[in-house]
Amino acid sequence: MIDSHCHLNFANISKNLNKIILNSKKNKVTTILSINTNPKNFYEHLSLIENYNGIYLSHGLHPCEINSIDQINSLNFDLFCNIPKVIGIGETGLDFFHSNKFIKEQYLSFEKHIDASITYNMPLIIHQRETENETINFLKQYKNKNLKIVFHCFTGSKKLLNFCVENNYYVSLSGIITFKNAYNLREIVKDIPIELLLIETDSPFLSPTPMRGKQNEPSFIKYTAEYLAQLFKIEFDEFISITDNNFFNLFNKAKKDIQL
Repeated sequence: MIDSHCHLNFANISKNLNKIILNSKKNKVTTILSINTNPKNFYEHLSLIENYNGIYLSHGLHPCEINSIDQINSLNFDLFCNIPKVIGIGETGLDFFHSNKFIKEQYLSFEKHIDASITYNMPLIIHQRETENETINFLKQYKNKNLKIVFHCFTGSKKLLNFCVENNYYVSLSGIITFKNAYNLREIVKDIPIELLLIETDSPFLSPTPMRGKQNEPSFIKYTAEYLAQLFKIEFDEFISITDNNFFNLFNKAKKDIQL
């Protein structure tokens, strides 16, 4: 199994990382992608995971962390994207729910991440909240650029899902899909082509059922995978094989033969 999106450098996880990796191995997690959300934390994040096999890193600036133009100027993709452990760009995107003070800067940051994705032929990890139309319209400018994209922690509408499918963008589902009140989300994603599906924990957030109330961690991807295999009426091992292959098809800088 692969956790395609988590935050291993967040405090409550990083201080117990050895135990969390051991738990992941027990639950047959083989690969983890840890997402960097601010350039100022990059080297500390890299040092945290660089001695573990099967753990990779993204480089980006989360839209909710933007508070100045200087942050965007510090992204320095030319340096960070050539580091072997770095396999993705982001997370990036537009979020007008948490912050509407730096909308211009969010767009500029999003543009720079997209340009880096094209330049380095690396997948773009997109976060969006209350910005579906804005995100769709912005990405339409790059229709002929063959962008490689995953919409992480997907909770979007049928319109956004159709946009992803039409453009061969990947959709990543988190533990939210297991929540009792996620009926509408299940209805939206039930017909997604499974070759465009990834799974993630977004830990330390969004623990899936039956682990609600506990701090999320990569080993809990097992419960989301089990739930989705039932939802899509696929044998569990087949579901894992498909979603693992999807991950490596998208994040082709990661290596299948190097595992936790």
